[in-house]
Amino acid sequence: MQFHIPQYIDIEDKLFGPLTLKQAIYVAGGGGAIYLVWRIIPYIAIKAPIILAIAVFTWALAFYPKEKLGKPFIEILEAGFNYMLRDKLYTWKKTTKEAKAGKEEEFLPSMPMPTPSVPTGKLSSTSFNLDVRGKEEPEEKVLGEKDDIILK
Repeated sequence: MQFHIPQYIDIEDKLFGPLTLKQAIYVAGGGGAIYLVWRIIPYIAIKAPIILAIAVFTWALAFYPKEKLGKPFIEILEAGFNYMLRDKLYTWKKTTKEAKAGKEEEFLPSMPMPTPSVPTGKLSSTSFNLDVRGKEEPEEKVLGEKDDIILK
C-alpha cells in the first residue's frame, strides 16, 4: 500500500484570490482603519499622513517577504514590543570601588605562578609544538634520486 506524502506544506493556501487568509485579514483590518481615520478626522492635512502610515504598515504586515528578515514581519514587531516592554538587565556596567585613604597595599601573590613544564617524548613534544607554535609548513621532501620529484 502506497502512502501519498503531502508536499509544499510550508506554503499557505490562497483563499481570497491571490491572498492567503492572513493577508486578507491584514488588508481588511488596514482598510477598516483607513476608513475610520477618513471618517473621523476632519482635516486632510492631518489624515493624509496617518492614512499613508497605516497603508505602509498594512502592506508590511501582509506582503513583506519573510526570506528578507528570516521571520515574518509580525514576529519582528512582536519581538520589538517585547524588548521595549520587558525589564532589561545591564550586566556590563562597571561598579566603582572607593579608594581607602591612608596606606596603599601592594598585591603580593600568596602562591607562585605555575610555569608550564616541557613534555617529554616525541608525541607529547609534537603536541606541545602544535599548541604553542601552530601548524608550520612542511619542508620539501625528495622522493627519489631517479624521479627528481619534489613535493611540498
